[in-house]
Amino acid sequence: MKKKLSEKIIARQRSLVGEMLAELVPHILEKGHPADRVLARFFKQHRELGSRDRRFLSETFFSYFRWLGWTRPLNLDLTEAASLSVHLDLTEIHPALESDRWPVLSDKTLDEKLAALNELFQGLEKESGPNGKAFQPLEKSDLVFPEFGKSVEFPAETESLFYETLQTRPPTWLRLRNDIFKKMLSEAGIPFEQHPQLENAVSIPAGRSLGALGHGGQFEVQDVASQAVVAIAAPEKGSDWWDACAGAGGKTLQMADVIGSSGKVLATDVREQALKEMKKRARTDGISFIRSQPHDLAKDDPFTKQWDGVVVDAPCSGWGTWSRNPDARWRSDPRDPAQKRNLQVRMLNNAAQCVKPGGLLIYAVCTFTREETTEALERFLESNPEFAPEAFANPLSGEPTNGTLQIWPWDGPGDGMFIARLRRTASE
Repeated sequence: MKKKLSEKIIARQRSLVGEMLAELVPHILEKGHPADRVLARFFKQHRELGSRDRRFLSETFFSYFRWLGWTRPLNLDLTEAASLSVHLDLTEIHPALESDRWPVLSDKTLDEKLAALNELFQGLEKESGPNGKAFQPLEKSDLVFPEFGKSVEFPAETESLFYETLQTRPPTWLRLRNDIFKKMLSEAGIPFEQHPQLENAVSIPAGRSLGALGHGGQFEVQDVASQAVVAIAAPEKGSDWWDACAGAGGKTLQMADVIGSSGKVLATDVREQALKEMKKRARTDGISFIRSQPHDLAKDDPFTKQWDGVVVDAPCSGWGTWSRNPDARWRSDPRDPAQKRNLQVRMLNNAAQCVKPGGLLIYAVCTFTREETTEALERFLESNPEFAPEAFANPLSGEPTNGTLQIWPWDGPGDGMFIARLRRTASE
């Protein structure tokens, strides 16, 4: 049985929520800083907060941004908005945010949540009398910025599914490097689900800690869409591959596991700190043959070496990660997809020069905007006729593709990702 909190502690924690949001929200909405980094800095400055307080504040913080599109038009103060958000999000409401004003809606569908809120606030408007501000019914489209639809075309009859997925925290995906870890998960009482197609992909509930199990190089935290990129690349054992925008190296490490030490793997990125993190992860995994160096694919001269395959997981708008990073949608610029498209085409043009005749170029972006997916690919292919899409089986479903794949957030569920497998014509 959980210990009941005193009224004094509850009042202090409720006050802490308001103070935290008042201090941190402007850093995200006005300065464009990522919420996870802002929150990490806040916790570093407040080491007096225990693990339970941190978890409570973290859940509240991200719930606030997940439902901001609906709470902002209601003119609630920060603490009230946070309270309503967790009632929409969580099955267990912390006493500091319990309120008789809101029904617990976490187990309802998005349509049911929408109907309940509209009914509630229309009723409150009538109670406020003729001087009350007219209530404008909420819509699903309020959960993103107004210009969103100009860049996105959903498959038939999936728009509602998109919004439902957008408002649901996705599971944490692991890439297992051996089968032992499944047994460890079971023994630790951590529920997990094996992906039906990707044999090394396993999901655990969002927010579930693995700290007690350690790491030991037995797994990597890697979204299922990211794992699909390497599955589509399908590098052969002993081949030479370049991960041109490696970041912290999730796909680099996955390729290295497939290729083995008889091949070559180069990881580059414009961010040296990310490469340091990749090398740290490689040491944990016992992988010593990955080479890495800073390289700006958009600006630096192409390498003279040619590779069996090059992966370009290009900088993008990141709209495919909004389920996992709910603050990102409010930091996004509607002009970003078109601006990023030009950068992506330039990077593809440079990377293409480093692909051997008969080799592969893999293009990936964690988004689903028209500009950064089909338009970027079309522009690249127009100026590089020696490349053509090559058919492959969708690694998440087994269904055939024509050489490109749009993974939607509900497919994992996880991140949205566009992937193209491009084969360079072999020399005559």
